[in-house]
Amino acid sequence: MMMTPDDDTTLDRTFAQIRAEDVPLSDGLMDRIMMDADSVLAAGGPMARNDAPQPGLWDSLLDAIGGWPSFSGLAAATVAGLWIGVAPPDAVTNVTDVLWGGTFEVPVLDGDLLSALEG
Repeated sequence: MMMTPDDDTTLDRTFAQIRAEDVPLSDGLMDRIMMDADSVLAAGGPMARNDAPQPGLWDSLLDAIGGWPSFSGLAAATVAGLWIGVAPPDAVTNVTDVLWGGTFEVPVLDGDLLSALEG
């Protein structure tokens, strides 16, 4: 069944008329609603206090980075970066030699320092 433009205007007028009508609630219904609300608040129901557990630090951090899909991407990038840093492939070593002119070592702990700690 196809609607004609006449049907649309009739439907619009009907909805406008229904929206315009203001149907007041009876006093008895309002009294029962308010008594029910008072009994829920007095009993300490869910509207009286917030019983929802607060998210912990881990949940907040996970939400901040975008959830588990983002976390798995960050974990994969971290592992790949650590792997390339510890055991760099020859291509990376060649690039660093060209850029910085060779490799150099920086001693983190001096040998004399370690011998002074003994004994």
